[in-house]
Amino acid sequence: MWTFVGRRTCKVWLWLAVERASRRIVAWVLGCRGAATARRLWAALPRRYQRHCRYHTDQWEAYAKVLPAHQHRPHPKGSGKTNIVEAINCSLRQRCGVLVRKSCSFSKSLRMHTARIKIVIDNYNLTLQ
Repeated sequence: MWTFVGRRTCKVWLWLAVERASRRIVAWVLGCRGAATARRLWAALPRRYQRHCRYHTDQWEAYAKVLPAHQHRPHPKGSGKTNIVEAINCSLRQRCGVLVRKSCSFSKSLRMHTARIKIVIDNYNLTLQ
């Protein structure tokens, strides 16, 4: 999911790692669409998720560069295997104006942007318990 920081031309993407069974967001990062951000998301995952999980993703090439091949399950768009993440993205957009596409809402600094998103994600996770 993309959003803006500073001005409309400065896009930042929100990357999420979601536990499928509970729908809990276990890790997230903000950044570009490249492998460097995918590596940051991998580093943000708790160790148990790095070792003992399968990763269902879309076929974005950055995932294949970072995730272990024996654990990675890429799926084509429209397959329904990533719909949980899309539903969570929709839920987060309902709760946070800076995540709404074509919104007039944006953050002036990446630090404040990160803080706003952290609050929304923490509250989202709390509603699951």
